[in-house]
Amino acid sequence: MRWVRDGNVVSSQGVSAGIDMALWLVGQLHSPAHARATQRYIQYEPAPPYAADV
Repeated sequence: MRWVRDGNVVSSQGVSAGIDMALWLVGQLHSPAHARATQRYIQYEPAPPYAADV
């Protein structure tokens, strides 16, 4: 995992980890579908891909 959640605090280090964390947050605040749409819009293809179920 490239980001860490501890209660109300979410933290990451680095650019790609920050994008991963932001996508997770979008998935939590809106929906996993919205996070995936955001990922496609910014043309971000991480390995492993965004997983809303984590």
